[in-house]
Amino acid sequence: MKKIYLLISIIITVFSCADNTNKTGTIGSASIDYKADFYQYFSSNHNSKITTPIDDIALDSVQWVQNFYKSINYSTIWINDSIQLNKNGKRLLQQLYNAKNYGLDTRLYPINKIRTLNQQLDTISIIDDRYIIASQIDVLLSYFYMLHGKHLNYGILDSIQTHSLVPRKQFKINLPKYLKQAYESDSIMDKLYDLQPKHQEYHNLQKGMESFLKKASLSTENINVINFREDSLKSVALAKEALILHQYLSEEDKDSLYTNALEKFQMEHGLKTDGLIGNNTAKALSISPYEYYQRIVVSLERWRWKEPFNGTRIYVNIPSYELELFKNNSLVKKHTVVVGSFKNQTPEIVDSLAYVIAYPYWNVPKKISVKEILLKAQKDSTYLMRNNYEVMTKKREAVEPDSVNWSTVNSKNFNFLFRQRGGGKNALGYVKFIFPNKHAIYLHDTPSKSFFSRERRAYSHGCVRVQDALHLAEYLLDDDQNKYNVDSVNAAIKNQKEKWMPLNSKVSIYLYYFTTAANKSGDITFYEDPYKLDKVLMKDLALNIN
Repeated sequence: MKKIYLLISIIITVFSCADNTNKTGTIGSASIDYKADFYQYFSSNHNSKITTPIDDIALDSVQWVQNFYKSINYSTIWINDSIQLNKNGKRLLQQLYNAKNYGLDTRLYPINKIRTLNQQLDTISIIDDRYIIASQIDVLLSYFYMLHGKHLNYGILDSIQTHSLVPRKQFKINLPKYLKQAYESDSIMDKLYDLQPKHQEYHNLQKGMESFLKKASLSTENINVINFREDSLKSVALAKEALILHQYLSEEDKDSLYTNALEKFQMEHGLKTDGLIGNNTAKALSISPYEYYQRIVVSLERWRWKEPFNGTRIYVNIPSYELELFKNNSLVKKHTVVVGSFKNQTPEIVDSLAYVIAYPYWNVPKKISVKEILLKAQKDSTYLMRNNYEVMTKKREAVEPDSVNWSTVNSKNFNFLFRQRGGGKNALGYVKFIFPNKHAIYLHDTPSKSFFSRERRAYSHGCVRVQDALHLAEYLLDDDQNKYNVDSVNAAIKNQKEKWMPLNSKVSIYLYYFTTAANKSGDITFYEDPYKLDKVLMKDLALNIN
C-alpha cells in the first residue's frame, strides 16, 4: 500500500482555493469565531498551513475521502466549536479501539497515531497548528469510519474463493454517500453499527465475543492434555492446568470444583458432559485460549460473507453436526446429522429443497463404486446380490452381477453403474431430500444409526445423514400442504417402490461451516474444526492485516 501525505493529497486532488490570511493567535482570543474560521480554513485548505504530514498511514481509497467532503461542501464532521474532537469523534475512536469486540484486529486502524494527534490538539494553543491537526484528524476519522464500516459489513478479505464455494454477497454500499446521510441525520454511530450483517447468529456471536474478551486471557500457551486411558492421574492433573488456563477453575478450587468445571467446559465445546477426559475432550482442552478467540474471529468473518437468510429454511452447520428447521425465522425442529469425513468433505451450499423421495435408489458415484463397492465385490462374490446392488452398463442396460469376473475389473476398465435398490440395507435409508446442485449433495436417512450417538460425526461420503429423517419428511410435506404426506411415504416403503414427491414451495437450504455459535445471551459453544478450514482462514486474515 502506498504511503500518503494525507492532507497534501487532499489539497492537490480536492481543494483548489488558496487562503492568504495569516492568523498566528492562540485559542481563547474572543475576536475569532473558531468554528466558522476553521470551516473556512478547511474548505480553502492552504498549502502553506499544512506543515505536518501524516506518514505511514495508507489510504487505499482516497476517492472515498474526496467524494465525501465534496458532498458536504468541504465541511468537517468530527471537530467541535472549540476545535477539539466532538462526541462522535470520541465514540468512533473508541469504536476503533474496541474493534476486537467485532472480530476485527485493531492493527487495521492507526488508533495510536490518531490518539497522538488528538493529544496534540488538546495541548497546542497556536491556532494555525491546531487547524492543521484538526484537519488531519477529521480526514483520518472520515476515512477509517468508511473502512471500518466496510469491514463490519463485508469482511477483511478481498477474495474468499479459497474459503467457500458459496458466492459472496455483493458490496453495494456507496460509503461516502452513506456517511453523508448518517451525518445529516445525526446518526453517525448508529448507522455504523447498522452496517453489520443482519443474521441473528452473527449478533449473538458478536455479543459472545465481548463477553469472551472480558474473561479470557488470550494466552497463546496450551496444555497438552492426554486421554485418561493413557494415565488417569496425569490426565486429570493436566486437565486441571488447562481448565485454569481457560479460566474455568482457579488454583484454589482446582480440586473441589474440578468435575463441575470439566463438565461446563464440555458443554461449551459441544462434547458429552460425562466428566471424562476422552480423546475429544483432551483435544479441546489442549487448544490455547488465543486459538479459541481466533475461531470466533473467523466465524464473524464468515458471517460477513453471507447473504441474509430466508425466513423459512433448513440450516445445517457442518461442525456442530446439527440441522435446524426454521419457519418464519422461528426454530421449529432440530435434528442430529452426520456429515462428510475429512477426505469427503461436505461443501458449503445454498440451494432450495425441491423433492422428498421415499424408498430411494442409491445411484453410487463412480469414485465410491471403484474404491469401495468394487473392492468388496472382488473379495466376496455374493456381496452385490446380498446388498441389493443392481449392475448396469453406461447405457443403463441390466447386467447380472455374477456374470462379471470382478477380479479382472479395475479403475481403468470399470464401465459399469452400481445402483442399490431401496430398503433397509440401502445406504440412503427410507427417505431422501433433494436440492439439485453440482456437488450431488443431499440429505438422507441412513441404516447406520449408531453414528448419531457419537461426539464426532464426520463419517459420510459428503452427503448429510439425518436422524429421524421420516419425521423431517412428515413435517415438510404437512407444512407444504402437499398432496403427499407421511402415509404416502409409508405406502412407498411398504410397496417397495421409489416415490418422488415434489414440494409446492421450495424450502431454502443452507449448508454452512461455523466452528463457533452463540445463543441470544451470548453464551458461545465451540465446535471442532473437522476440515481444518479455520486455520487456513486464520493465516489469510493475519496476512491481510500484516
